[in-house]
Amino acid sequence: MVTVAILWLSTGYFGGIGAPFAPYFWPYLAQLPKKKERKRPVRVYMDGCFDLMHYGHANALRQAKLLGDQLVVGVVSDEEIVANKGPPVLSMEERYNTKIIHLLVK
Repeated sequence: MVTVAILWLSTGYFGGIGAPFAPYFWPYLAQLPKKKERKRPVRVYMDGCFDLMHYGHANALRQAKLLGDQLVVGVVSDEEIVANKGPPVLSMEERYNTKIIHLLVK
């Protein structure tokens, strides 16, 4: 089972940190309509275990947010982590309620 948390992330939060947007995305960004030209909001989905949140997670979230208007983030369940990676350091509830995730919520 996957629990989904909707996080409204502002690009301003990530603006001062992180690597420049990955170069392999640049050709695709030119093809996307500008936010003002879109008829409806574009939602981007990203999931992960976010076990011990770190710089790489924040950078991936920042880049995902640049692709749309709203970022929907899924937090993977303990069962899925055990099946694919081994035992998690934090429980699903702890990962979901971690302070850094809530700092990202707009």
